[in-house]
Amino acid sequence: MVKKVSRRIVKVVITIFCLNLLLAAINYVPTETSESDAFVFRSILKLEQQNGVLSYSQEIDLIKKVQHHLSFLVRVGEPIPEYKSREPFDLVKQGSGLCYDRSRLNDKIFSWLGFRTRHVYILYSEDPSTGARLSFMGALFRRGIASHAVTEVKTQRGWVLIDSTSEWISVAKDDDPVDADHIPEAEHQFTTIPGYFVNRPYWAIRGLYSRRGHLYRPYFIMYPQANWFDLFSWLIFG
Repeated sequence: MVKKVSRRIVKVVITIFCLNLLLAAINYVPTETSESDAFVFRSILKLEQQNGVLSYSQEIDLIKKVQHHLSFLVRVGEPIPEYKSREPFDLVKQGSGLCYDRSRLNDKIFSWLGFRTRHVYILYSEDPSTGARLSFMGALFRRGIASHAVTEVKTQRGWVLIDSTSEWISVAKDDDPVDADHIPEAEHQFTTIPGYFVNRPYWAIRGLYSRRGHLYRPYFIMYPQANWFDLFSWLIFG
């Protein structure tokens, strides 16, 4: 009897594990740039890939120039509707988007320009109705929790955050980059800083695109959408 129960438990565990692997594979969000992306970057946005190795100051100058350029072409405003494609062509065609639309564009543009990039899901820890501090799992699976989406780019001196709804990047007064995890504690080191990075605590989750599975194909599977390589690297090493 005990052996039969144990076997059933093992089967259930294996089934759940395999189901999660299948759902994760279906809801995987690739970050590679496509030919369509490259066409948008070259022909529509008029960007050029860089030749040779850039110095740190050249990297920062390039990031700022691209960010400023995009602010005129894709304004912060009406988002791409949920359950619709939000790749670079779609966003440029619409001409506006919110953080989760614009950060996807940044992810791909800076990757195409030769940087190592990673998508960052900023998840705030406050219950919107009570203001109480939530645990990570409590915030992750509760609807209505505030969030923000940005991009981190690897420079010669480390990771720098590129905001998706302003032209701010996380370069401190001493010209060093600060990654998303350390921005609140380094607040005094910035000349300016958007309030949403310092006014309330958050987790910076690398690789996560959607908690509900509604932003990328196939859209209707209620399971997190992520670049699982970046997410598990963050979970293990971050």
